[in-house]
Amino acid sequence: MNPPEEYDPASVKPVVRRPRKPAGDQPIVTDQQGAPQSQQPRRSQRPQQAQRSEQPQRSEQQQRSQRPQRPQRPQDDDYVVLPPPSSGGRKLLAIGAISLLLLGIMLGSLLLWASQKINPSGEQGRALPSLVVPSGATTSSIAALLADQGVISDARMFKYYAGWKNAGPWNAGEYVDFRTSSSFDQAIEVLDAGPVPVQAKVVRVTEGTRLKDALVAIADQMGTVTADQLQETLDSGNILSSYKPDDVTSWEGLLFPDTYEFEETATPQVILQTMATQMETVLDDLGYDKAQALQGRSAYELITIASLIEKETGAPAEERGMISRVISNRLDDSETLGIDASVLYGLDRASGSLSKSDLASDSAYNTRKVKGLPPTPISLPGKASLEAAIEPTEGSWKYYVLTSNDPPQHLFTDSYKEFLRAKDDAQARGVF
Repeated sequence: MNPPEEYDPASVKPVVRRPRKPAGDQPIVTDQQGAPQSQQPRRSQRPQQAQRSEQPQRSEQQQRSQRPQRPQRPQDDDYVVLPPPSSGGRKLLAIGAISLLLLGIMLGSLLLWASQKINPSGEQGRALPSLVVPSGATTSSIAALLADQGVISDARMFKYYAGWKNAGPWNAGEYVDFRTSSSFDQAIEVLDAGPVPVQAKVVRVTEGTRLKDALVAIADQMGTVTADQLQETLDSGNILSSYKPDDVTSWEGLLFPDTYEFEETATPQVILQTMATQMETVLDDLGYDKAQALQGRSAYELITIASLIEKETGAPAEERGMISRVISNRLDDSETLGIDASVLYGLDRASGSLSKSDLASDSAYNTRKVKGLPPTPISLPGKASLEAAIEPTEGSWKYYVLTSNDPPQHLFTDSYKEFLRAKDDAQARGVF
């Protein structure tokens, strides 16, 4: 056995014990001197950190679960789900809708106001004796003049309206056809017609007047022509009308009864052609150029019917259309018309009673004996009767009898017995 060696402290090296490596891949943490630090506190803290990090995550999930879910798009439908509008967008839409509504109300009120100015409600007022447009008058000054006289309601708007319609300029002079409370178009129509000619003669021919009586009235009112001169002009063939048949020589019913203004120097040719042309215009407006297609009768036949209506009608305006229907029904059934006014015309009498000999006459105008219409009109019919002839009232009446003179009124019936009873009653009361 060897003897023990003497202990030398300097020769002894310090021994450093390495700590045992823990399980897993966690690194060993040492202090500054290389001694390992305890890992237990960190291991105990990790679950707490995980708990703290998981708590917000669970809160977000809960929040997401509480949010409204978008509707799932069906697999078979092809559409896009739009997000709901924001509250700001809804406010803008509401403001826009209200603005549009207010704008519409304002525009509607403006249009209504303008319409009432342009075309006032109700009928025209009184006729003005005359209204003089001075020389050099402009549209503005004429509008002011019309407004001052009550013809129109707004001078400035009339000026703009006339410009919009390209109306004017108008001639200076005296106008006699203005009425108060007229529409703008009615006022423009009078202005377009022009002023009364200087030293003009006013001639009035009444509806229902016989031609020979009308010629006398024209001559009396003109004072510069005679009835014979007027008749000779008609017979000369120089007066033209598209509604006068070539085989008819009479001008009865072909001159329009109205109020005319002629210069003192107007010739019979000018006077008569003016009246014939006016009748053509009225007939065209009423559709007489299509009479055959509308009523199955010629325009001349309808003019003849209108002349009968003019002589037979009573006070109520609706009687014209009813008398027109009676005439049409009796013609369709090939019955005599029995209109006494036609019989009187054939006897060259404007009115009066008929004797038995009168009713037995062989005149072509004796509609008591002769079926169909008389050969010519028996008077100068006005527009209302011309309109009734081409547009008769619907009905089955075949008879009418005068039942009152003040005002003149008729009873209409399709029963001959009722007609006879009403006739006897009217005669007993002295109606005729």
